This record gives sequence, structure tokens and C-alpha cells, in this order.
Amino acid sequence: MKIFSKIYLIPVLAMAIIAGCKKEEGNIFSDYELVDQSSMAFIKVNYNVAFRNNPAAQLKINGVRVSGANLQTRYPFPGGGFNTLGGSTGDYLPVMPGATQVSLSIPKRGTSIDSVNIYQTTVSAVAGKYYSLHVADTLNTKSLLVEEDYSLPDTASMRYRFVNLMANVPAVDLYNGTVKVASAIPFMGISEKFTLKFNTATPISWSVRVAGALPTSTALATYSNVNTALNQRVYTIFATGYNGVGTASTEPRRPFVALYYVK
Repeated sequence: MKIFSKIYLIPVLAMAIIAGCKKEEGNIFSDYELVDQSSMAFIKVNYNVAFRNNPAAQLKINGVRVSGANLQTRYPFPGGGFNTLGGSTGDYLPVMPGATQVSLSIPKRGTSIDSVNIYQTTVSAVAGKYYSLHVADTLNTKSLLVEEDYSLPDTASMRYRFVNLMANVPAVDLYNGTVKVASAIPFMGISEKFTLKFNTATPISWSVRVAGALPTSTALATYSNVNTALNQRVYTIFATGYNGVGTASTEPRRPFVALYYVK
């Protein structure tokens, strides 16, 4: 295991995080440890800008590229998730507290030079806190910054929040099995935290429907994975894509429901 005595995010940060996040019991992280984490803030960028040709994009923090040119829609970076691109670890990027510029672009081939700017914003982060920045939509790209609850849930339970990133659906409902767990969440809206009990009977299937639709109606998207209901994990669930673009496996803009680890 490598130990970095201090990481200053003069934004070369992310290369260190991908090689560098603390491995703890109760979470799944890369095999490195960060020391003095209390002086840093941490951020994950959930990229969901769904172009028809799904070009590879890059992420820059304060003007410095911290990803490869490998981001495509449905990609929480770093760490990926379930029913997403990327891996399935709970990694976050360390950033210096205060104002942090986040930009996404399509680079010139073989370089980190911006060719097409996709989105840019500045966020304010506090030392010791964890954030997710959700970015979605193509014609009118927007973002939602969420401060994560990084505490452990109670024994024999899991904690979730749900974010709606489907721009062309007024609001959606989220179901766990046949039980509605989040109601009428608008685009760029987030649900209250909710917990589920951990046991062998806990459903591992998730679905999103147009708000108010019957639970027996056709879902916009579904997903099942046993790893989305693990004891004392914290997850973000998100709906993404566009309703009405078809369901062909070659259509990157189709609706999805996906998850990633917060902790």
C-alpha cells in the first residue's frame, strides 16, 4: 500500500486519487491511503450528458485534466458504479477547500486541449466533506451539487438517496421491488434519504416510472444487482437518459436506473 503524506490539489490531484483513496472496512476503494484527509474536500462528478454519438469527454479540475478522454454518458468519476461505465469503487477526487472549477469538454484528438466545451461550473467545497456533482442534459446542460452524508447507516441496514437526471420526464417515481421509495422527483431533484433493512428478503430490483403511474405499469428503466443492497452501505441511485428514444442496445441515450457507492 502506498501512503501519500499530503496531497495538494493543485489540480494534479486526480491522478493521485485514482491511485489514491483510503481503503476502509465498510467500503470498496482503490488500494492507496490518503493521510491528513481532514484538510481536503472530496468530489465525484456524475457525468450524464447523453449525446447521440456518445463522444469521449474529459474532466478538468481548475483547468487541469484529471480523467482520460474516456467519459461517456452514465459515468460517475472516479469510481463508476452499478449499471454505469467505469468501475464500482467508492472513490472521490480530493480537492482543496473553497472554490473549485469543474469543466467537461471533448478534447482535440490525442491531446488534453478543449475542442468542444460541454459544461463548466464552479463549486464551493468544505474540508472534510464529500460531494457529488451531477451533470446532465445536452441542449441545456445543468448540474446539481449534493453534499453527501458520509456516516455509516445502522447495523443491518442500507441508506439511499435518489436523483432524477431524466430531462424530458417531468417527474419520476423510484421503486424497490414493488414498493415505492421515492415519489415525484423532478429533473435535477433529489429525494430525502431512506433506509432499507438488510436481510435475504430485501429486493435487489430497482425501477423508475413516470410519477403517478401504477406500480404495474411499464417501467422507464429497471436494474437488478445483489451488490445494490449490501449491509451498511450508502448509495446514490439515479435515473438518466431520455424517454422515447428507443431501447436498442446501441442507443446510449435510452433510459437507465443506476447506482454508485457513497460509502
